[in-house]
Amino acid sequence: MEKKKRKYSRTDRLILGIGFTILGLFVLSIAIPIVYVVLASFMDPTVLNNQGLSFHIKDWTLDAYRRVLENEMIWRGFLNSFLYSFVFTVISVFVTLLAAFPLSKKEFVGRKFFNLIFLITMFFGGGMIPTFILINQLHMVNTVWAVLISGAFNVWNMILARTYYQSIPAELREASAIDGANEIQHFFKIMMPVCKPIIYRNRIPAGTDRRTGEKMRKKSDRKQERKRNGDY
Repeated sequence: MEKKKRKYSRTDRLILGIGFTILGLFVLSIAIPIVYVVLASFMDPTVLNNQGLSFHIKDWTLDAYRRVLENEMIWRGFLNSFLYSFVFTVISVFVTLLAAFPLSKKEFVGRKFFNLIFLITMFFGGGMIPTFILINQLHMVNTVWAVLISGAFNVWNMILARTYYQSIPAELREASAIDGANEIQHFFKIMMPVCKPIIYRNRIPAGTDRRTGEKMRKKSDRKQERKRNGDY
């Protein structure tokens, strides 16, 4: 059966044409700088500064990539970013799931109080200075733990995990109790395999948040260093 072609009115074609034009200009505004940066990375800096882009093979070079690959600080930065993101994600997901487990139980004493305390922290924070004072008093300044532990607990992810726990049938806990499993055994052997979807969901923002925080911290450090050097 042949599909009937949809007929557009003159107004529809005009609107579609304007929409496609705007979308095409938007795509070009993103693609052209990317293409320029990629092409410029293969060129001699002197030629690039004097003549701009050149498509002569003699003006192309791999010195920029060679310098990057030979710089040990670049590889150290990549390694640190990977390790920090991986370890932080593991700690964040584990702590979040562990905190959400008792808060999902209606018989937990003080459940409403702790939920309220966690909820308040979503809207009000101590700020940068109190956070630094706390980390300083914990003797974590200039250590890896200041990066890994601070901000590892995410209230929003905890609420999602708590809601997911509450959707799991209570019969699973009754069955594991009959087999003699305590709460810790039930959490690791029953709940963890069942909660793989929420684990995968929570690990994505945990890793991206840490990478974003690392970028902001490095940018702030560079800014402070320029201020000390009197660049501005």
